[in-house]
Amino acid sequence: MKIKTFFFTIIGLFLFSNSYSQQIQLDSLDLQIHQLIKDFDIPGLSFGMVRNDSVIFSKGYGNLEIHKERKIDGNTILGIGSISKSFTALTLGILVDEEKINWDDKVKKYLPYFELYAPYVTDNFTIRDLLTHRSGLKDVSGGTLWYHSDYSREEVIKRLKYLEPISGFREKPAYQNVMYVVASEIVKTVSGMSWDDFVKTRVFDKLKMDNTTSLSAERESNSNLAQPHIWNEDYEKAAIEQENGDNLAPGGFIYSSSNDMSNYIRLLLNNGVIGNDTIVSPKIINEIFKPQIIYPIGGAPFYNEFTSYGFGWWLTPKNGHKIIEHSGGIDGMSANLVMIKDMNLGFVILTNEAEEPATFLLTAKILEKVLNDKSYDIYSRVLDYRNQNLKEKKDAPVQISKTPKTRPSLEIQKYAGKYGDKMYGDILINYTESSELEISFSHSSIFTGKLEHWHFDTFIIDWNDIRVPDGFLTFNFNSKREILGFSIDQENLLDVDFGELNILKNKN
Repeated sequence: MKIKTFFFTIIGLFLFSNSYSQQIQLDSLDLQIHQLIKDFDIPGLSFGMVRNDSVIFSKGYGNLEIHKERKIDGNTILGIGSISKSFTALTLGILVDEEKINWDDKVKKYLPYFELYAPYVTDNFTIRDLLTHRSGLKDVSGGTLWYHSDYSREEVIKRLKYLEPISGFREKPAYQNVMYVVASEIVKTVSGMSWDDFVKTRVFDKLKMDNTTSLSAERESNSNLAQPHIWNEDYEKAAIEQENGDNLAPGGFIYSSSNDMSNYIRLLLNNGVIGNDTIVSPKIINEIFKPQIIYPIGGAPFYNEFTSYGFGWWLTPKNGHKIIEHSGGIDGMSANLVMIKDMNLGFVILTNEAEEPATFLLTAKILEKVLNDKSYDIYSRVLDYRNQNLKEKKDAPVQISKTPKTRPSLEIQKYAGKYGDKMYGDILINYTESSELEISFSHSSIFTGKLEHWHFDTFIIDWNDIRVPDGFLTFNFNSKREILGFSIDQENLLDVDFGELNILKNKN
């Protein structure tokens, strides 16, 4: 779910002209989208644009799934990723509007079981803190709790107390997903209905977002559902299964279409009103779009001093304009939504592939044309870099030598046993009938794979699922040569950081 800093910087730091200098050339935009799809091997894309409370462009491109004939259209549903956070902020705003809650209410007032790393932080954590990434925790902390896990939202929240901070409470920002899960449970407590029912009845239904859902069962029943795609081991785009995502829906797993999201943009640009229906007051919209915490993101070539975060939105000032945007990324899908409120302009890009630069480059191309400003012309540079990087990986793929040059300290079967982390739960190492070791996380079936000896007490993890790259597992010992536990060393997966786990062997 986390936005990628380099490409967010590209989006956030454009130099805007002072006037809407030309009409949008829709034919030219259509050609550019076709070119983007070709250049980046995008299986499918859906795009919508709103200006002056009218949808002026909505179209689908490519296929629901690679190598299959069914086409994407404006009603095809795709994952919007972290753009989901803005819907959670809006549901809270509706309750604030109704004077049922206040932005600065303490979380414990509504969720007595909420607990973080220190009593002071727990007792003083507010709804505003939940939405603004100032918990003091590590960036995207707690990913192992929700990613492909069977933990409910409440169970995820109850395990947050084990997460270790890296800074002081409210000291500096660090992007979070799990705090939006906490926020959704406040909606449930106050409204008396699930957050999913609340966002459906109070937002989706009123905006006629008929193809939008936060529930995986509803998503899977929609025949116009795009499949996610990632690079396989041969660096070809391959379809993968949808992630359930229900436990993180308030922070990253709403699925929607470009037609539906265009109605959402209309609501936001029109200060909470759609047609003759007021969903939320202008006061709430203004608070949602108000800078709450500063993010320093300066650097060449854009040299912007800072951006900020509101309630579920990145807010970047430039040349008298405020860019309101959020990106989203989940397994095999990426999205971006951008609004320039004083121009009454907004657009959304949804794709069924994980290569985020494509969505940001399309955004750059649109703004280049809309504002007639060549400073946005970064397409060829990023494409060249991407193609060169891809060529290098194909020509010289990283190979992990699986030829052991040492022996493990113990017989292989003695590494088997029940292990665990106090935050996550049980992790099993099994000795199989074929004399191999297998690892399995008790609440996350995606984290299952074989262990192959590599060096001393380090093993290569060959995960079964294509989206999880191979890693290393190293067993730790005490002076009596007894196994204490193990650590996992590999690149982070989406928002999963195995370094947060302190995995110990069960002594029973």
